[in-house]
Amino acid sequence: MTTVLAPDASITFIAALLVPLILGFLVGIVAKAALKIGVAIAIIIILLIAVGFLTPSQVIQPLVQLVESGPKIAPKVAQIAGYLPYSSIMFIVGLVVGFFKG
Repeated sequence: MTTVLAPDASITFIAALLVPLILGFLVGIVAKAALKIGVAIAIIIILLIAVGFLTPSQVIQPLVQLVESGPKIAPKVAQIAGYLPYSSIMFIVGLVVGFFKG
């Protein structure tokens, strides 16, 4: 019969749990802030279009250029995303806590 032992409370084990949790928390806070800024920019653009200071084509053209530059940026984004331990459950817990409570 096999017994399942609880992991020891060593510094290595605690660090292996806390580092992804803290990284996830920080990423969650940054994602929440980026989402807030994106929504604020979208509201300002919609108001400027409604008032008549901007035309929809003035807004769409830079967005099309941004989407066209995506393939050039994709390898860099994949490299940065490779540093995040997004497969760790502690990272996901930290991400959720950082996004909703941070």
